[in-house]
Amino acid sequence: MLEETRFRTSFKGLIMSREEQYGPVMLEATVKEEWIDFNGHMNMAYYILLFDQALNNFLESVDLGLDYVRTSHRSMFALENHVTYQHELNQGAPVKVHFQFLDMDSKFIHYFMRLVHKEEHLLSATMEQISLHVDVDERRPTRFSEEQIRCLRRVYEEHLKYPTPREKGRSIGIRRPKKG
Repeated sequence: MLEETRFRTSFKGLIMSREEQYGPVMLEATVKEEWIDFNGHMNMAYYILLFDQALNNFLESVDLGLDYVRTSHRSMFALENHVTYQHELNQGAPVKVHFQFLDMDSKFIHYFMRLVHKEEHLLSATMEQISLHVDVDERRPTRFSEEQIRCLRRVYEEHLKYPTPREKGRSIGIRRPKKG
């Protein structure tokens, strides 16, 4: 079991389980029957749905959620993401989504999420994404407030203890052997 597998992170000497190194859990769910496709496993659209719900939970935790959008008319818009599918999920599988905050500036946040089978501790999928803070009325980028920057910076600094995901910055393409 991964939870019992202990090892040192290379940069701070902390001992934590592999899953603890994935960051805090932002969502727990069970794979529903209607999420299963004709291949007998969870359809890729529902991986994105789970990641999106986990992101919403993170945004709520830093006061950038639905109430913020309704009162300020500002929100986070996804700009780019990259998903990897690593292990199939079947109907009834209990899952959780870990969230790791990677970077930020005055308008952008960069984060990484991992979808893990809760009982088998298998990494099922990952998603790396960058989002932009937007004035919803004007549909234009806008800076975070100083208070929001301080809050996000605290989260960022807390998440520095987690190792860089191996899939971070991964590009897509068919791998071909080098001709020599």
